[in-house]
Amino acid sequence: MEISARPPTPQAATPATRPAISGGTGGAAPVATSGLSGLARGGVPLWLPLPFLLTGVLGAATFGVLLPFVVPQALRAPQYPHVLALVHTATLGWLTMTIMGASLQLAPVILVSPLRAVRFGRVQYPLYVSGVLLLVAGFWTAQVPLLIAGGCIVVVAVGHYATILGTTLARASTRPLSARYLAASLSYLCVVVSLGLTAALNFQFGFLGSQVNRLLLAHITIGVVGWLTCTLMGVSYTLVRMFGLVHNHHDTLGRRNFWLLNAGILGLAAGFALDWTPLQAVAGLGLSAAVWLFAYDSWRMLRGRMRKTLDITQRHGIVAVAYLAVVIPVGVVVALTGAGSPPVLVALALAALVGWLGQSMLGYLYKIVPFLIWQARYGALVGRQPVPLMRDLVHQRVAVLSFWLLNGALPITLACAVLDWTLPLQIAASVLGASLVLVAANVWGVAAPRSVPPRPA
Repeated sequence: MEISARPPTPQAATPATRPAISGGTGGAAPVATSGLSGLARGGVPLWLPLPFLLTGVLGAATFGVLLPFVVPQALRAPQYPHVLALVHTATLGWLTMTIMGASLQLAPVILVSPLRAVRFGRVQYPLYVSGVLLLVAGFWTAQVPLLIAGGCIVVVAVGHYATILGTTLARASTRPLSARYLAASLSYLCVVVSLGLTAALNFQFGFLGSQVNRLLLAHITIGVVGWLTCTLMGVSYTLVRMFGLVHNHHDTLGRRNFWLLNAGILGLAAGFALDWTPLQAVAGLGLSAAVWLFAYDSWRMLRGRMRKTLDITQRHGIVAVAYLAVVIPVGVVVALTGAGSPPVLVALALAALVGWLGQSMLGYLYKIVPFLIWQARYGALVGRQPVPLMRDLVHQRVAVLSFWLLNGALPITLACAVLDWTLPLQIAASVLGASLVLVAANVWGVAAPRSVPPRPA
């Protein structure tokens, strides 16, 4: 999505500037390609989403720096304290942090409704960051009091976030497709943090006994698939169409996929909790069908785009969906057959957290963060003086370099993990980590004050 230096025409002030995305019927769901601009005028304050987004990409860089040192431990014992700290750095410090910021910015665009309960947002960021830091520190040092304190603070912070987003969803006048995914994923988030706090308390009191492994499998399913994947799928139904200028895409498959996905999530989590293999098999098959259906629908959206040139965001998105289409079915097979050796689990975790979830979010950050910064610096100058394009705020060559480093190193990392080749794994993980550091530096460079040559009007 680019914003040029041309002054706005009178026609641009009509309905095309409304942040409207409708999806009520089975027909095509029109997506307002200028929706983010409408949201900026509608007034989500910059201080609310931006700290989450910048901290989230910093969490990605931290994950990348620690990965080469921790991954050999993961091959031997996936429940080692440093391994658990690294996993929660990715899930809470990187992925959930980014989703919180992005959803607070995008919810009014999706719902055509102002963000509600914003007063809770002033404490949301410091509360959540402090909880994540305590929790990760508790895992790293194996200190149970830190785990319990961090877990409790994260639960409170998630309650704040659920109040803001839940109130906005409840009071919206429209119910587009993406809103259904957001509502479901918000419920999963509340469940997964509750299960996480239960697991933290179990470290101290041991009241779960032999049931702890069932709880852990349900926790992973609801967290990775229910909260993270469901959210990302829902947001993608808006952002893919918005960034690619897709106007005539029907929501029929998206609605079917919503029910299939959530039936698979609930069934698989219940199957793990009850240790009931037939339910796990049926739910796993449904979940695999859901991700394949989403991959097919994503291909249909890209095929119908008016902006034919693939930018860095769309490249990340295409590769990410390919990882999703493979990692969920393979993960289901591994869980059902009991073939989950530590090397295989490490490969699956990296494919899911970095290949699918992380890569897709990094691609979207190349759009969302430049938009926020561009609006703050140059939005009021459009039509008065030449201003740079939004893409000028991002170092495009660095973005392309980090894309190829990530997608060159990740398959090698996965292969070395499965084969249990420790030294090659560390080398490949170092390159993978370097790509994440480059992305973080690029995104932070957008926010840093610097001179950008303006485009002539």
